[in-house]
Amino acid sequence: MKKLSAFCLLVCSSAAFAHDWQPVTGQENLKALFANTVLVAELKPGTEARAIYNADGTGMLEAWGDRFPRLWAVQSDTEVCINIDLRDRCFTIEQDMDEPGTYKATRIDTGETVQFTVTDQDMRVSAGPATNAGGAAQPSAEEIAAKLANPNAPLATFTFRLQYRGFTGDLPNAENQGGTTLLAQPSFPFALANGDSILFRPALPLQMGFPTFNPNTDQFETKFGLGDLVFDLAYARTTDKGWLYAGGIVSSLPTATSGLGTDNWTLGPEALIGKMTKKNVLGTLVSHQWDVAGSGADTSLTTVQVFYTHLPGGGWNLGSTPIMVYDHESSQWTIPINFTVGKTVILSGRPWKISGEINFFVDQPDAFGPEWFIGFNVGPVVENVMAGWFK
Repeated sequence: MKKLSAFCLLVCSSAAFAHDWQPVTGQENLKALFANTVLVAELKPGTEARAIYNADGTGMLEAWGDRFPRLWAVQSDTEVCINIDLRDRCFTIEQDMDEPGTYKATRIDTGETVQFTVTDQDMRVSAGPATNAGGAAQPSAEEIAAKLANPNAPLATFTFRLQYRGFTGDLPNAENQGGTTLLAQPSFPFALANGDSILFRPALPLQMGFPTFNPNTDQFETKFGLGDLVFDLAYARTTDKGWLYAGGIVSSLPTATSGLGTDNWTLGPEALIGKMTKKNVLGTLVSHQWDVAGSGADTSLTTVQVFYTHLPGGGWNLGSTPIMVYDHESSQWTIPINFTVGKTVILSGRPWKISGEINFFVDQPDAFGPEWFIGFNVGPVVENVMAGWFK
C-alpha cells in the first residue's frame, strides 16, 4: 500500500487565486490518486482519525476507538464520490501547477473546498476540526449517533444526567415532594482483538435535595449528598447481522451520604439481547442484585430495561428506554412510561449527544415512590486512554 501524505491547508468556499489550478481528469488518474491511500485527520487537537481507501472501492475509517465503513468510486472522468451516511458526496479534483504536490477538492453539491498536499513520505491528512457532515477521514454526526444507539459500541462517553422527580404515596404529604439528581455516568469500553468489547459503566448520583421520611417526626426531610455508586462489567458482542449480546455483573457500593443509600454491598448478574438495523435498535437488559455485605435491610431487586431507538437521520434519535424495577422484599414494581429525544452534534471537533426524556410512572411502591420525572442529558464522546489494555 502506498503511503500518501496530505496536509490540509484550507477548508473554505474559495481557494488562493494566485495559484494556477488545473483539473485532474481521467478515471485512471483519479483512481491512482485515491487507491491504496491512507489518510490521517486531526479531529481536534491531540485526537486523530485514520482512514484506509483500498483499490477495490472499499475503505475503513477508525476514529474515537470505533470503525466506520467507507465506499468510494470514480463516477466519471472528473468526479470522485465517497459514500458517507449511505449518501454519495462527490468531488472534483484540481492540481496546483505551481506546487505539483498540492491539490484542491471541491464538493459538487455545496461548493466547499479542501486544499491539501500529497507526498510519498508520511501518511497524513488534516482537514481542521471535525464537522457534523463528516468527510473522507472524519465520521459524521449521523454515523456517531448510530454508534451511540448501540449499547455495545466501543465509543467512550462521559454522560451527565440532570433529573427532577415528583413523588406520590401513602405517607403524609408524599404528593408534595420532589427531588433533583445529577448522575455522572461514564462508559469505558475496551475493544478486544476479536472485535468484541469489555464494558465498564459506573454511575454515581449526587442528590441535590432528596426527600426522606423521618418516622420519628412523621415528616419528610430534604437531604443533600452522594448516593450509592453502581457499576456493571460486561462482555459484549455485536454480530455482522446486527444482533447484540452482552453478559456480566452489576454491583453497587455503599458510598451514599447517611440516609441516601442502602448501606449494603450488592452483586448480581446481567444479560442483554437486542437487534440493530440501519435505522432502529431494539432490545432488553435484565439484571438482578442481592445484598452480599453491609448493615442495611435485605436487598433483592430485579431490573428490566427495554430500549428502542429510531434514527431518522441528521444525528437525531427518538425512542423509549423505560427502566422497570421489581423489589422482591416488598413485592412491588416501579414501572415508568418513557419517551426520549436526542441529537448528536460535533462541537469544536468533539461529538456530543444531547437528549431529553420524560417519564410517567404507572406503578410504584404504595408508601412512597416516583410519580414522574423529567431529565436532561449531555454526554461528550471522550478519548479512552485505557482502550489498549485488552488488546
